[in-house]
Amino acid sequence: MILSIFNNCPRCRYSLRGLLDNRTCPECGLRFDERCVRYRVTNPSQILVFGLIMLAGGCVSVKHLPHFVDLANASAWETVGAIAGALWIACATAGVWFVVKRYRRGLEVAITGDGLILRLPGFNDDLVPWSDIGSASIKERPVGKPQVASVYIASQKKTVEVGRMANVFPRRADVEHFVAEVNDRVYSPPD
Repeated sequence: MILSIFNNCPRCRYSLRGLLDNRTCPECGLRFDERCVRYRVTNPSQILVFGLIMLAGGCVSVKHLPHFVDLANASAWETVGAIAGALWIACATAGVWFVVKRYRRGLEVAITGDGLILRLPGFNDDLVPWSDIGSASIKERPVGKPQVASVYIASQKKTVEVGRMANVFPRRADVEHFVAEVNDRVYSPPD
């Protein structure tokens, strides 16, 4: 879903309601203009599938956890299962903490006056300034698959694929608008 009017700042979440004349966030100073847009994840199915796989793996590992208190009398398989269950609980707890901390503000991409905000699996940056971005292009995908844009970040010498793990662009028109807007801002920056 494209939100052309921000109700809150995509960088710091400060409420922007009632600040129609001001084109900067009073909290963090992020600039806005009439071309700013936010793209939110519309179908995080791959993230859900990953979570279900982790849950299934945990159920298999955790069933041997009761043997952890009496490892001396447990069989080799039960001992391995108990240790694997304890490790799974530790890893799952750390993973959930990491995901909640990293993506607590949601998965989204926002075009702002100062740069791109990319909150996606594998890349979570509060703001990539326009001066750090090389260009954007559409990555061709089969019909029916989520659309993907590639953004080259020159300062980091890497390409970020926007839309692969999280469906940000459900329609071809959305990804075309995103790429055109990014390239326009990169090649003709505002004064």
